[in-house]
Amino acid sequence: MNLLNKNNKLAFLATIGFVFILLSSQVMWVTFSPVVTYVAKELNTSVEFVGLLAVTYPTLFLILTIPSGILLDRNFKFWLIFGTITTFLGSIIRYAFINYWWFFFAQLLGAIGQPFLLNGIVPFASKLFEERRRTLIISVLSSSMYLGATIALGTGATLYSIGGILLLMSLSAAFGILGFILLVLFIMPLKIMRNESEEKQDSLKNMDIILKRRDLWFVGLILGLGIAAFDNLSTWLQPALSSIDLGNIAGEAVAISIILGLINTIIIPRYIAKKNARATYLRIATLSTSILFIILAIMANSIFIFLLLGMSGILMIPGYSIIMDWISKFTKKDIHGNATGFVGLISRIISVSLTYSAVLFIVSSRLYFSFLAISVILAFLISMMLPSDKKIEEFMK
Repeated sequence: MNLLNKNNKLAFLATIGFVFILLSSQVMWVTFSPVVTYVAKELNTSVEFVGLLAVTYPTLFLILTIPSGILLDRNFKFWLIFGTITTFLGSIIRYAFINYWWFFFAQLLGAIGQPFLLNGIVPFASKLFEERRRTLIISVLSSSMYLGATIALGTGATLYSIGGILLLMSLSAAFGILGFILLVLFIMPLKIMRNESEEKQDSLKNMDIILKRRDLWFVGLILGLGIAAFDNLSTWLQPALSSIDLGNIAGEAVAISIILGLINTIIIPRYIAKKNARATYLRIATLSTSILFIILAIMANSIFIFLLLGMSGILMIPGYSIIMDWISKFTKKDIHGNATGFVGLISRIISVSLTYSAVLFIVSSRLYFSFLAISVILAFLISMMLPSDKKIEEFMK
């Protein structure tokens, strides 16, 4: 505790840097998504090739999430800085050449860095902050992840119309520079608490421990089925609503839903952690959201879409922080990176599968919201198999 108290100011400044580098990573991921057709024409390439830039992120996350978790547990500071540097480089070298394949190379750097950043959130909070502040730090960093993508999607068209590709890429570059400077500058002198076995970890043994934890399987599935429904909404809501001539409100509806969720993410996870009610919250959130999607499947109009999607965002988006807090609270510190990587792998496999599968249901808003409702109902059923916070806490002792 004394070690943590001496490092509080440095840890706070490093956290600001972490927020900025997360923003840079997420903005870089979907930089071109709002203006795919215009960018394709300017780069003299196909729309599919420009779309491929965004696909590099989930693809490399699937490949690197487990290795990045293992490496973060072995040498946290080094590998978090590695993720920061690759993200920073990817965000700024795009300015060297206005060329598709150069952009692709830069995007690969950012995609390589993302799993080290996302899987670093839980160990960052647990290694740099005392227990009473960890939930808040996890919530802030998790919110930054969502906020970055929201900023990029919300401002992309405007930035491109004002200043073309160069201005479009400016946000990720600015965030990347700030994040790199602040995080590296202030985390380097930090004396991070190290586990005695940190340098001599048996990766296979650690993974065996994680694989035997049924609760980690359950929260990974809940994350993939429930919270990742919002990846689906961001991708397919517009064509689904076009079937009832409401496609023009899709972007605003998703943006409002995410913003409301982010506001609640700063508030609700700390309260849930204090009440030791993480499992209870996940049950309530998934059940309530499935009901909201069922209502939209039966009766979708503009008022209901804004109102009910907003409510679902308030309920579901804090679930990511609560699941990360579950990992922080109920796994040993020396496997936080491994555990986060494992949960991330399970959830990303599910969410990517759902996103690809949803294309079969976008011909009708009724079919689409029914598909989402079924996904979240499955998340609710799995949440019922989660042990209560008190039971898992007793198990950990």
